[in-house]
Amino acid sequence: KCRMDIFVLLIISGFAYLLPKNSRDYLNPASTNGLKGILAIGIILHHLSQEVTTGDVFTNFAYMGSYIVSIFFFLSGYGLYVQNSKSKTYLDNFFRKRLLKILVPFISIWMIYLIYRIGMNKESINFDYFIKLFTVGKTVIYNGWFIDVIILIYIFFYLSFKFVENKRVAIIINSMFIIIYIIIAIKLHYSFWWYNSILTFILGLVWAKNKDKIDEVIDNNLFTIMISTTFLMFVFHNYDIVLIKLGLTSSYMYALSANMDNLIFTLYFILLIRNINFENKYLTALGGISFELYMIHGLVIQYFGRYYLSSKVNDVIFTVIVLVVSIILAKLINFGIKKVMVK
Repeated sequence: KCRMDIFVLLIISGFAYLLPKNSRDYLNPASTNGLKGILAIGIILHHLSQEVTTGDVFTNFAYMGSYIVSIFFFLSGYGLYVQNSKSKTYLDNFFRKRLLKILVPFISIWMIYLIYRIGMNKESINFDYFIKLFTVGKTVIYNGWFIDVIILIYIFFYLSFKFVENKRVAIIINSMFIIIYIIIAIKLHYSFWWYNSILTFILGLVWAKNKDKIDEVIDNNLFTIMISTTFLMFVFHNYDIVLIKLGLTSSYMYALSANMDNLIFTLYFILLIRNINFENKYLTALGGISFELYMIHGLVIQYFGRYYLSSKVNDVIFTVIVLVVSIILAKLINFGIKKVMVK
């Protein structure tokens, strides 16, 4: 992991504390949609950091992947709870109105990847290959594990809230589903990122249910909470070192500690952005295609990576090409899917 300087964090926290209070809801749909646009670009930069080898700029994104995904999970949990609370019939058409909006682009881009991997990469795609998608955690979409997990989480949410009226009980059931998933993922030896940030989805549910109370506590104790969270984030960012020193090196302890690290970062991040509005036409446009952008950029990196040799100049060119082409393709796919779904 890259070094996380406690003094830099404290300075950032200080600036965030001094920002003038924003009267608008910091988690309103327009602002969070813009935020998703920024996060999608962050994910692309994270995956580019694994290809770019010159300079220090991209090293800062090398460890940010799980943190960025944590915010996505949090926003998903928060958004689902709020929408379900606003409409008593929300879950009646959940699979058609909500899940289908994810499944259609997912399957469409999944097919694009299959064509690429069979046609250009000459990969052998057989029955055993598809079985391994579940048994060992492989994905057709490059870096596409998040999409698989978010679909599963949506199903967990539906099963938890559809048949239980008590929201607190529903959240507990949803949490149990996710914990069982983590245990199964560990048993099947899935890669660490398949489960190291997923508990922030539950934080999103809890935050949505208790937002007024949480906001009141934060408003009354903002300085103390920010400083405490800053120190906790610094400590948990180095959880692997702590676990080794304590001799607690089981997969379950690593999973718990990593999720705690991401939960604390998510709390810290929400505290930072409480007085920032991400609503503008450019970020909103990116947020509108963030799902497609998340899925397609791996293919763009893979394709152009064939002709890429890392150097100070090439790194910049490669980054710009990946960002521009990914955004264009994501927009085209989003536009095409909307046309088809309207018909």
